[in-house]
Amino acid sequence: MKNSVETFGVFLLGTAVGAALGILFAPDAGEETRNTIVESTKNSWDTIVEKVKSGEEEVSQYKDQVVDQAANYKDQAKDKVSDYKNQATDLKDQVTDQAKAKASDLKDQGADLKDQAKSKVKDQANDLNDQIQKA
Repeated sequence: MKNSVETFGVFLLGTAVGAALGILFAPDAGEETRNTIVESTKNSWDTIVEKVKSGEEEVSQYKDQVVDQAANYKDQAKDKVSDYKNQATDLKDQVTDQAKAKASDLKDQGADLKDQAKSKVKDQANDLNDQIQKA
């Protein structure tokens, strides 16, 4: 786009210099010189209009590209967010499953310790009962 602006500026400068030199060195009469200047001005104006239209088309194309790229980035961001949500859900499920398994293990260990304690108490009660009976 910058290159187009520079080219357009050079074009305008060339047109102005050409018109000035044409007037200075014109061998034609005043009427003919004026007609030449008018024709040259019309041609220059037509060229300017064409360049502006071309510039508008370029800007429109760049705008469309930017909009498309923004939509692409938006879609990529949505996909990433969705991936992260899925990963977070998977991690939560893993932690929950591990916590449940650990709780079950602890419950089993607690039941085993309870049974061991009961067994020891019974053994000690039996030992005391035997000692009482012997005495």
